[in-house]
Amino acid sequence: MITLAEVLASQSMSAADPMLCSDVPGTLHRVVRWVHSSEVLEIAPLLRGGELLLSGGEALLALPSKEQEDYVRSLAVRNIAALAVQSAGRADPLPEGLIAAANANGLPLIDLRAVAPFVDIAEAVNRLVVNEQAAAHQVVDDVSRRIARQITDKGPHVPTILELVAAGLAAEVSLAAPDGQPLGHAGGAADDGGSRAVAGIVVGGQLAAQLTLRSASPDPFLLELAADRLSGILALALAQAFHPTPAQVAEASLLEAVLEDGSAGSIRRLWLQAGLQPGQAAVMAVFRTYGRDADFAAVARALRTGAVNVRSHLWDGDLAVLFALPQHSARTAREALLRAARDAVGALDVCAAFGPWVADGPSAHKSYVEAREILGYAEASAGEVLDAMDFLGRRILGAVPDPAFLGPYVRATVGGIVDWDQKHGTALLATLLCWLESGCNTTGSALTLNIERQTMHKRLNKIHELLDGDPRTSGRLSAIHIAAAVAATAPPSSRMSGRNA
Repeated sequence: MITLAEVLASQSMSAADPMLCSDVPGTLHRVVRWVHSSEVLEIAPLLRGGELLLSGGEALLALPSKEQEDYVRSLAVRNIAALAVQSAGRADPLPEGLIAAANANGLPLIDLRAVAPFVDIAEAVNRLVVNEQAAAHQVVDDVSRRIARQITDKGPHVPTILELVAAGLAAEVSLAAPDGQPLGHAGGAADDGGSRAVAGIVVGGQLAAQLTLRSASPDPFLLELAADRLSGILALALAQAFHPTPAQVAEASLLEAVLEDGSAGSIRRLWLQAGLQPGQAAVMAVFRTYGRDADFAAVARALRTGAVNVRSHLWDGDLAVLFALPQHSARTAREALLRAARDAVGALDVCAAFGPWVADGPSAHKSYVEAREILGYAEASAGEVLDAMDFLGRRILGAVPDPAFLGPYVRATVGGIVDWDQKHGTALLATLLCWLESGCNTTGSALTLNIERQTMHKRLNKIHELLDGDPRTSGRLSAIHIAAAVAATAPPSSRMSGRNA
């Protein structure tokens, strides 16, 4: 593994005169999986974790302090190794607010005080990373060949296979059923300070078991690679012993039909076969990981404990969950499920999104699409459960075929607020949106924004001035709410399209 300490000591990085500005525990021991340079402020969704991000700082340091904090937070959520910003040639050091945000979010921040070609740093470090990853691939390839030979010569004896994995990876290996019952174990117990990787073993569309790998090494790359590769081989080994029940087959068939948007008649038939009642409403949720511990078995167990009508299925690496809801209280039931899901995810390396509820259960594909889309562009952190209803503005923006269509409406409705924020570095648009989403509750939104009630009133007075009056009495409250939501989630270019001034 390549640590941040090794990167900082390398010749190419030393040429940039790096200075560690933040005070994040364990900084120098962080593993660097890649070096990437970018001035794009919306880079976070493109990162996978473990990157050292190099920035010239031109765009970042021109932002208001609040937006700098948001940028740091977005990178911390992606679990990158560190952010290095070049201050060379600038009169002032890196802002104290930026350093404070890095410390608050646990993101190591490095000040590059001399000019050095980023390409030299990236090439030097990434060459070491590639060589190390190639060695890890060789180890996993060798373990895979040994297992394949074992299955071919002597059959899929699971204890022997686990012993091969433990010896080949120098790791502790355990296999458990979805309900947590142990199915096998090999290797000595690993230290708590090491790394861990988890993978679901899927047989016939059903989660048949969960593989857990632990090792003393703090770098999880080898274990994650092995878990991903070996899950398929172990699925073959378990296939002979795992026989899904008729109920499990019906559940898998229903979920696959819903996820693939099958015909309404077919889904209605499978709905009944899966033991669900006709006339029920439904909501879909999608649980996802980003290369970390995919402890989907624990999530599935917790959700089934919290609600009776729950059906789940592993699909394209995600756990898709269908909840059948009573028609008369679908909205209330969905809110309760959101709370239960947040409790279930807890400290797991899993994030999730709930789609809107649909009145007709066989139409659940629509809810699934929304949940999946939100996870596609939202920056959910581990343990976070997103609600599709909070993303209506962003979804409207994405659903309009011609993005320029919204520009004139947003400009005409909240353009004055957007201009004021950009000119004065304020957050009136965010304040307006928070206030609208609270049901125009001034006290509640002040608490949410962590500001004094008097400050909230001052902001609202300015907002009302820029909107030419109190939106509650304008007859256009819904239009203002939609425009504010779109403006808050759109990039600056989309916000300002259609501007005539």
